[in-house]
Amino acid sequence: MGKKKRRTRADWTPPPKSAEREALEAEWRRRRFQSRQPLVPKRRVILGVFAMSLITGGMFLGFLLPSESLVSDLRSRGVSVWAEVTASPRDKYGNPGNVKVKFDGPEGEMETSLYDWGGMRPEGLTPGGLVSVTYDPRDPARVLTTAWVKDPPMMTLPMLVVLLIFLFFLIGSIVGLIRRRVLLRRREQIAAS
Repeated sequence: MGKKKRRTRADWTPPPKSAEREALEAEWRRRRFQSRQPLVPKRRVILGVFAMSLITGGMFLGFLLPSESLVSDLRSRGVSVWAEVTASPRDKYGNPGNVKVKFDGPEGEMETSLYDWGGMRPEGLTPGGLVSVTYDPRDPARVLTTAWVKDPPMMTLPMLVVLLIFLFFLIGSIVGLIRRRVLLRRREQIAAS
């Protein structure tokens, strides 16, 4: 008998694949490729984060603009007088609450609450004490301590917190937009090649 020729691996060719098998393998490769790709930030997520930045930016302006307007009005036409502190409550966090003062206004004795500046009220005012206040003669209920009219705080804690949240959301929306553009461009390049 003759010797049988032994087949080597190099000589072996796989049998032809069915079309169904080829489609399944192509789908498997596509899914495997996609699973390795980073997720592209959705447009609605980026818009939502940007909307949050607009809301917090509006809150920051809501703290800043009325306070600046009040200080500007009191500097231009305000009247300074001495007022007696009638009540100085504290909120649950220990911060000053609605500080009530009593002073002689244009129409007699007036009792009102001090306005806040940027969500903060002056510290160290005790009931029965005297404090210099400036009021608007057109609307005597608009009262602020004279020290804050002359030199208002640059930034209050509520303003700072809202500003930091605004910056976080704004930077997040910008980073999300850039990341989306980079990833979509990379996918287009891969698909074109």
